[in-house]
Order: sequence, then structure tokens, then C-alpha cells
Amino acid sequence: MKRRGALLPAPALVLLLAALAATVAVPLYGIRVDVEAAEVFSCSEAVPPGHVVMFSFFMNPDFVFPVRIRDLDTKELLKVWSNDAQGFFSVVSAEKKLQLAFEFDNAQSILTPMSVNFDIRIVPDLSSTVGAEQIDPIEQKIRTLSTKMYSLRSLQDALRYRQKDHRTTVEEVRRRVLLWSVLQVVGFLAALGGQLWLFRSFVEKRRTV
Repeated sequence: MKRRGALLPAPALVLLLAALAATVAVPLYGIRVDVEAAEVFSCSEAVPPGHVVMFSFFMNPDFVFPVRIRDLDTKELLKVWSNDAQGFFSVVSAEKKLQLAFEFDNAQSILTPMSVNFDIRIVPDLSSTVGAEQIDPIEQKIRTLSTKMYSLRSLQDALRYRQKDHRTTVEEVRRRVLLWSVLQVVGFLAALGGQLWLFRSFVEKRRTV
């Protein structure tokens, strides 16, 4: 007779499936936005009761601008990043719907447009459907793992963006070095041609004398 391992309790299975779904769910936003100089780009999202919203962003570390999350109903600022290239924030909509605004403030820049990548995900809040007395240590670890997996994904996106930015910088440097080399060769040939012309003129003058 074959032995079978013990099955996880139903709440644990629900939490595990939700944790996996949170990591592969299609984001409401997963885009790159160019914020023009002196512009404040804003988008809003409604979070239904019993759900949690997870927000992450990343931008070029050399060109950062303030990012804010605001509750549109109470006008309260829930989170502010003043000088951070990346960030993560989550909040639970417990009993009523939350109206959140995500603001990207490039108003301090006069000439330079800047870009930002951000992601907003809304998933069910398991604590609203599973009682606290039903949450055992294994389920709590699964919930913690879900949050860490999402944070890891945000970090991977940030690293990917930095690698892309670094690659762009390297290609730009190569292009400038190549252009400078071509200009040096052209300048050298022009100087050589000028010297040959002067030498030829000098020789012709001596012959005529």
C-alpha cells in the first residue's frame, strides 16, 4: 500500500494559489511613461473592498522626481518618494472602495523630460475571507512569501531597466568615440593635405627663382 503525504489545509491552498496568482497576474499598468518638463502625470485607480493594491515603480537613478500616492476621498497622502529611483507600496481596501491617485511630479524640471516605469496590481485580500483563527504559521509564511516574490519581481524589473539604460549609455559612448575618431582622421588628412600643398608651393617658388 502506497503512503500519501499529508495535504495542506484548504485555507493554506487558497493562500498558496493566491500567492502564485499575484506573481503572474496581468498588471493593470506595466508601462513606461515619459513625463514632460513642468508636467505632473497622474493616474487613478479604484480598489474594491476586500482587495489589496500593490504599486511599484523604478526610474533612472540619475534623473529622479517625486512620486506620490494620494487618497482621492480624504485627500490624504499615503506615501511620498522624494528622491528615490524605485519604490514599493501596498494598501488594503478593507470595508469600502478606495480611490487612489498615483502622481509623478516633474514640475521642478524646466527643460528635461523624464521617464518612469510603474506597475499597479490589484488582488483579493485573503485576510478578509479567511478568519485570523484559521491562519496557521504555514499560511502566514505563504502570505509573506507572496509579498517577497512580488518585491523580487519589482527588483528584477528595476535591474533590467538599469541594464538597458547602461547598454544605451555604452552604445552612445561608442558612437561618440567612433565619430571623434573619424573627425581625427579627417583632420589629420586635411592637415597633411595642407602641408603637402605648402611644400609643393615652396618647391615651385624655388624653381622659379
